[in-house]
Amino acid sequence: MPDHTVTPSSPDRPELSRRRFLGGVGASAAALTVGSVFGGAEPASAAYPMKWGVVVSPGTPTNNIEFSRKVDLLRRLRPQTARISMFWGDPWNRQFSDAQLEQLRGTGLTEMIIQSSEDPDPNLARHQLNLMLPYIDAHPNTLFVWELGNEPDWHQPNNPWLARWNRLAAIRNNKPVQDRGNLLWAVNMPAGRWNGDGSGFTFGTSGQYFDAFVRDTGDGLGGMLGGPYQPDVVTVHCYSSSYLVRGADGGGERNPYKMIDYVRGWNRSISMKITEAGIDGHKSDRGYRYVNFGSSVAGETGGQIDSVCFYGLPPAEREYGIWEGEANQIGTHP
Repeated sequence: MPDHTVTPSSPDRPELSRRRFLGGVGASAAALTVGSVFGGAEPASAAYPMKWGVVVSPGTPTNNIEFSRKVDLLRRLRPQTARISMFWGDPWNRQFSDAQLEQLRGTGLTEMIIQSSEDPDPNLARHQLNLMLPYIDAHPNTLFVWELGNEPDWHQPNNPWLARWNRLAAIRNNKPVQDRGNLLWAVNMPAGRWNGDGSGFTFGTSGQYFDAFVRDTGDGLGGMLGGPYQPDVVTVHCYSSSYLVRGADGGGERNPYKMIDYVRGWNRSISMKITEAGIDGHKSDRGYRYVNFGSSVAGETGGQIDSVCFYGLPPAEREYGIWEGEANQIGTHP
């Protein structure tokens, strides 16, 4: 991938480049064996640092909390990253102002993951990123991740091939004109988690979407994890009703590591980020369970996963909402 260097805004600030942002993840992850992908956890170490964060959603006039409280909750986490649901509920307009982003960034963020709307086509994705580029350009020493789509097996039902085309064509059409040295392009993979409500959102459909994403159909776009328009990063989601560990909830189809394993079964060098992770329902130690997960997953993947955002700050659904007590627990991370 090209190594676009950003001109620093002042002489005392170091130049940042895409290569520096991605670091040596590929080199370390490529040395893994198939056995280590599905085997026991390797101990976490300083060799595999983790960035900690949370999902920040805008809410609605009737379902929200004060923005200042969101900032306080985020600060309690001692964050380095956050996933910003910038186009939640309105694909044409930003849901956070520059001033609000500055407050979030001021909590310690060195990385900001900007989520697109759920399933934008290439033109809509270009419009959305254009709304963000002035802010991105104004902060050359912050890493921004442009995350295309969200849980396509849920938000683009029954059409995995269109979901694939939208994402790869957006990279093909837009990256040459919108790329920045402090910007990484990411695609969110299928959800890969269980929902037994009869909606048809099952692991069978998740598998179909993943298969569509990684296949080269001969249309010139290639596969998501190895073609000419492969994203810089792929993002995954991990959920459980108990613990975020391999084999939770009986393992098998409900394994919260399922999509991690799907991706790593195909490509053990592409950079990965977890942009949603959560445990259903209140547990008095849920925040500590999150710390255990984030502390182990970097080592388990040999550094292939380098950041995790837990879902989420209110107004996340009640069963997932992170309030002061849990934020304080997560803030005990290494």
